[in-house]
Amino acid sequence: MNDQDEMRENQLLAALPSESIARLLPYMETVALPPGEILYDFDEPLRHIYFLNRNTVVSILCTTDDRTDVEVGLCGNEGVAGLLGLLGTETSVQQNLVQVPGTATRLDMDKARIEFALGGRFQELILKFLHALFIQVSQTALCNRIHAEQERLGRWLLLSHDRIETNQMPLPPEFLAKLLGRTRSQAVLTAATLQQAGLVRYDGAELTVTDREGLESVACSCYWVAKRQLAKVLQPSKQ
Repeated sequence: MNDQDEMRENQLLAALPSESIARLLPYMETVALPPGEILYDFDEPLRHIYFLNRNTVVSILCTTDDRTDVEVGLCGNEGVAGLLGLLGTETSVQQNLVQVPGTATRLDMDKARIEFALGGRFQELILKFLHALFIQVSQTALCNRIHAEQERLGRWLLLSHDRIETNQMPLPPEFLAKLLGRTRSQAVLTAATLQQAGLVRYDGAELTVTDREGLESVACSCYWVAKRQLAKVLQPSKQ
């Protein structure tokens, strides 16, 4: 697979016209994203955007003054990490952390801003994804407020599972705690509850989905809301 074939794994890049790709290609590079890598930490300069490829998931985390970090959203090959830089933000207000390792196409932020300012298809696709991400983050806020830990973990696992082609995903206890906004022991206990129900296997480092249909019955309705809205927002434009 050459670099341009790999680029097309990202749904946004795959939808760009050839003239946009030709302008951007000299400033793009394929990069490996290992598990746990922080693409952007809080208050770091936004120098690139990352178009994620298949089987790659990046988590978006917010923090408090005492550095309690909690996940508020995630992104796979339907989108891009670092996109707030296109809207004029110079430094990251979130942490972007690689949850499921893979690859991405990295694009220089200055060149991305120039292409975005031209309008056209590139701007349209970025704004569509921003809309979809806003819906997901908003639904996550509601979910974190009203649903139980098992339901919220089920939602997150399904959203992640939709973006990868395997049943296994890295899930160390420290990230599981950030995901649920609980202590490590409380978070591991939540995963153990799903394991006892026969829905997953969890060894403290990697989680395997063993019963997708059963997990769907446990997850809260927020999963379906986010899934429907993502499909609606990112559907191809009518010509």
